[in-house]
Amino acid sequence: MGGAPSGERIFAIPRSYSKAARAWMERGLGMHGAAPRRGAATVFVRDGDNGVETLMLHRPGRQSMGTLSFPGGITETSDDEPLDWRGPSSSEWAHKLLSDDIGRARRSVVTAARKTFVETGILFAGAPAHGVAENVEGVDWMRSREQLASEDISFADLLAKRSMAFHSECLRPLSHWMTSDFVHQRVDLQFFAAAVPVGQRESPLATQRGRAWLGWVDARTLLDDPWATPLPELFREESEESAQTDDPWHFDFNELTTPGVQCAVEAVAEASSAMAFLAARRDLRVKVPRLDLRDDEPVLVLDA
Repeated sequence: MGGAPSGERIFAIPRSYSKAARAWMERGLGMHGAAPRRGAATVFVRDGDNGVETLMLHRPGRQSMGTLSFPGGITETSDDEPLDWRGPSSSEWAHKLLSDDIGRARRSVVTAARKTFVETGILFAGAPAHGVAENVEGVDWMRSREQLASEDISFADLLAKRSMAFHSECLRPLSHWMTSDFVHQRVDLQFFAAAVPVGQRESPLATQRGRAWLGWVDARTLLDDPWATPLPELFREESEESAQTDDPWHFDFNELTTPGVQCAVEAVAEASSAMAFLAARRDLRVKVPRLDLRDDEPVLVLDA
């Protein structure tokens, strides 16, 4: 592939989307894509032996947020429900996220917190007089996560039942990405950054054990030598289970993630420490990679 003009960033299109990309180049250019669903994801960081590590999820199958991504998901109407709120207010979050829609900013923050708890067991909440909880493990807590996942309860219900307050200051704004027009299931995703609260630790959702993987990955190693991480073996198993004997399994980081995830991992890898990553100022303008042809291959291009 030829070099990109100065200021452009080119992303390869995963093979599973290449047919849709070519069809859009032939018939869809100039048209509006499907309306994106709004969502949020959380990029956790910690200091590791070789650099800054990040907590990632492997969700088997074709995922609009990427097969390999961060804890997160789609906004629900229940994310609007009132709750005991601590930290920056909804209007302050709208300012942080460069949004003129206070309700949307609030929903993004709550979505990030709700999906983080569902997928990792990390909770940005605690008793009002004691700050963020240090222990949210056990059968009862797991049941609450499963109820949240199935939408039997809302995040506000969970906190009210346990007389807890949500601490929005646990999150930091990171980036804002929107899927290109040609993708059928588009996502308008707000990324946040966070550290695991003291005393808490991550654990997969009980109903996802055996079907999804959750773990810490050294960001620099993932970019420089992904085979030195535990991730390739996960995709070997997935390939064997799908019985695609005529298509040998492979591990390609760029094939398994979205541009937003790739750039987030790169930002983690470049950070000198977890604290430096969390404290850095970010460009919160929405990024929408556009579809283009380079050397007769469809690619995504992000303009400066």
